[in-house]
Amino acid sequence: MAFRPLSRLGARLLSIVLLAGCARDAASPVEPTVVPPKPNAALLGLLPVRGVTRAAPLSKDISVSAVIDKKGGTLSIPEAGLTLVVPPNAVSSKTKFVATALAGNLVAYEFEPHGTRFAVPLQFQQDLKKVSLLGALTSPLMKGAYFTDEGKLDQTTGLAFITELIPATLDLLKGRVGFPIKHFSGYLVSWQ
Repeated sequence: MAFRPLSRLGARLLSIVLLAGCARDAASPVEPTVVPPKPNAALLGLLPVRGVTRAAPLSKDISVSAVIDKKGGTLSIPEAGLTLVVPPNAVSSKTKFVATALAGNLVAYEFEPHGTRFAVPLQFQQDLKKVSLLGALTSPLMKGAYFTDEGKLDQTTGLAFITELIPATLDLLKGRVGFPIKHFSGYLVSWQ
């Protein structure tokens, strides 16, 4: 029974030695604290995607317009490879449509009038002869992507911050990719 008080004493001493080894002395250096960067409020809740790039960057914006009524019609920018099909009954009255191919590497467009919603989805079509297919080596699937404004695009890195991904249809026989558009603002073709 004489061993019992010594074992308690030994356990206490061992605890003190271990705690002392973990304690910091005032002279020891302080570990750096990592302060996470403040998120850019404009980008909160947005999904980053890699945009499909053009075979040859556009040196300037290219805009076209057309007045289309309830019979439907098309709007195209051949230099950029865009065709926008407006089906019958998408709009109920004459509406001025504007499509702008944005300058730079990304296959990105802005459409007006901003905020317009359509009774029948429009069909976005991009000619694949006008795009670089190098991204297909790492991500063979293309999708449509909705962005709220041009400030969400980085033409240098090829990244875009979007709010909506849209399933796309790849038509290899016709050499184009397409997806439906239910409302207007900005759209691009992305790799997924």
